[in-house]
Amino acid sequence: MPQESRFIQLVRQQITAEREYVKHIAEVRNKVGVAAARLLLLELLLESEKHAAILTEMLEVLKGTPKDTFLWKHELEEYIDEALVKKEFEDHLKKEGGALAQLKEELKHTQDEALKLLFQNIEEDEKRHHGIVQILVRKLYEIDELGRSSK
Repeated sequence: MPQESRFIQLVRQQITAEREYVKHIAEVRNKVGVAAARLLLLELLLESEKHAAILTEMLEVLKGTPKDTFLWKHELEEYIDEALVKKEFEDHLKKEGGALAQLKEELKHTQDEALKLLFQNIEEDEKRHHGIVQILVRKLYEIDELGRSSK
């Protein structure tokens, strides 16, 4: 079996670290009685679970990716309707934009500092996700225009 690349080793180590962190946060969360702290700890736990899942999927994708190929240029073997995917992401951007506006409005009306902190954190996540989806849609259009993604 060929030696794993250093990058793959680092990804595997990070998956292990994220999973250990999930266990640790779950234990700490069970010992905390303050509602706001429990909610923030839950958020941290879910973020680490998400990171582990993304990294695990990354390993799966990299297994089928030719060496020295960027993921934007690598197409999976299964059929994917790019027009449908672009439409779904564009719809997501519209819905997410509305959700962000509503979240900002809600932040104006709460006096609870813990809720504000939680809402602000969610808002920051949503803004970051919104930017990532915008990049994804733009890249999908670039790929489509160059004819690389057409089957």
